[in-house]
Amino acid sequence: MQISEEQLSRWAKAPSETEEQKCRNVVKQISDAMLDKYGSDVSIFLQGSYKNRTNVKQDSDVDIVVLHENYYFPDVSFLDESEKSEYWKNFNRSQYTFQNFKSEVHDIANKTFGASRVNRKNKCIRIDGNSYTVHADIVPCFVHKRIGKNNTTEAEGIEFEADSGIRTFSFPKQHYDNGAEKNKNTNEMYKPVVRILKNVRNVFLDNRLIGEDLMPSFFLECLVWNVLPHSHFDQNSYSEATKNIIITLYQEMGELTKANEYAEVSNLKWLFKGSPHRTHQQARDFLIKAWNHLGYEN
Repeated sequence: MQISEEQLSRWAKAPSETEEQKCRNVVKQISDAMLDKYGSDVSIFLQGSYKNRTNVKQDSDVDIVVLHENYYFPDVSFLDESEKSEYWKNFNRSQYTFQNFKSEVHDIANKTFGASRVNRKNKCIRIDGNSYTVHADIVPCFVHKRIGKNNTTEAEGIEFEADSGIRTFSFPKQHYDNGAEKNKNTNEMYKPVVRILKNVRNVFLDNRLIGEDLMPSFFLECLVWNVLPHSHFDQNSYSEATKNIIITLYQEMGELTKANEYAEVSNLKWLFKGSPHRTHQQARDFLIKAWNHLGYEN
């Protein structure tokens, strides 16, 4: 039986004002505490589903970046070998390490929320929610600089070093801007379709029909963002728009050349190339399940 347009309309909407207020509460507490310590040396902002307005009710936590503006990780992967050698020859490493910064942020969180609500994770500082706030992941970061020729900075993002030693970088501000532009260009259908598919994914997770890693929120958001032309979203109902997007994505995931041109929403990193944890088949498996769950005809 096909899922009703009424149900899809509920799934397409952003969470209630109550949930948004609980998000704002924890952001303010964290911002006040970090600014009291670091002042203008840090920038504090949301990233992820809450920031990008693709969150759904089951998205029970919020990612809050605490970015230290005075320190950065250079990315020289776009330079040739001689340019890399020259860059590192002139690079001065700071005595203040990223792990110093993360430990300081952890200490501030303990003082602000109490140690019983705070847990240092591999990639973040976890704050347990309560009746006043949602769960929050504080993500301490340094600036990520993509270095071009003549020591120019071609793009800036954020980067952190996990406790395991693995470094991860992303471009949340560019992601937000490109997502907002996509939503505008699709007559505000991009984000609702993402929310619908996220709700479908959450049904699967609740019923243990898929594993936690099959379709992460970020991956799903990026897949839908790549769909072109924008007329694919221009349908008379949420049902028709979602059906059209699933068909397009499924077809393109079967075309290696096409799929490998998919980018993250920031348009500064490839979605598949260089990322072994995301595969075309992984996307196809989810899309088939979503198609069947929504009750579309074969």
